[in-house]
Amino acid sequence: MKLAPIALFVYNRRNHTRRTLESLVTNPGFTESLLYVFCDGAKSEKDLDSVRSTRELIHSYELENVTIIENECNKGLARSLVDGINYVLQKHDRIIVLEDDCYPSQDFLQFMNICLDNYESDERIMNVSGYAPPIMIPDDYTYDIYFSYRFSSWGWGTWRRAWKYYSKDSGILKTIDSSISIKKKVDRAGLDLYTMLKWQIEGKIDSWAVFWAINIIMHDGLSINPVRSRIMNIGHDGSGVHCSADGRYDVQINKQKTSTIAFPDAIIPDNRIVKSYSDFQTGNLFKKMFYVCHHRFGKFIDPFISLISRVF
Repeated sequence: MKLAPIALFVYNRRNHTRRTLESLVTNPGFTESLLYVFCDGAKSEKDLDSVRSTRELIHSYELENVTIIENECNKGLARSLVDGINYVLQKHDRIIVLEDDCYPSQDFLQFMNICLDNYESDERIMNVSGYAPPIMIPDDYTYDIYFSYRFSSWGWGTWRRAWKYYSKDSGILKTIDSSISIKKKVDRAGLDLYTMLKWQIEGKIDSWAVFWAINIIMHDGLSINPVRSRIMNIGHDGSGVHCSADGRYDVQINKQKTSTIAFPDAIIPDNRIVKSYSDFQTGNLFKKMFYVCHHRFGKFIDPFISLISRVF
């Protein structure tokens, strides 16, 4: 089995980084894998001490397989992550990506590498996600992974052959708006995705992931998700820049050892799981109503949706 290099992105959360690293370094295959740690620079003087402390933690592990890249200026999560992925994929043909709040299971690396190996040559599969949201999986579904039109950015991997399609072209919004069929493909992944793209282009949020999600859809790609999550996000405690306190995404990570994975015989998404995933991403009835209204009357109700969607 080929071992993909690991890219870990950290900023100023020492405790989150410590927990993530403690689990990662005990994963089978870690010591044989290359680790790249990207440390973003402080955004302001008040972050200097926490940034410095986090970097000291990274160096304290004295790992022989690590390359540490420390930015002097603050790139922000989106630019830091995209630049780091590009850096690694210039050297390697695949990658596993973690942020400082993505706590991995003990078989995370094994799961990711088996999937990256299995679908290496299949252009339809563009992403492997380690996190799986707490959705209902049918009792008669006997496989260990499922195919999704939506990827998760918490502990994921891809190949150079797929990442070449990553683009931040704002013109993609006009392409979606001009095609009913493309719009349906985007909405199939969750009604929130179109709104996120629009807000990203308008500068209301800072997300690299929304572009990757849209790029996968635009190229008729699929993501792999585990039935049992290999990642627990520990950043929904109000400490992160992009994650507020929220327990909706809490999961129990896999405790079983992974030696083999039961893959579906055909690359066909299960419509029951697709709907369950989409409903979870869209949110409750109030949010669904807001997203539907936003798609139709966005410029008139944007200020209200931005406020009310946070309440519900």
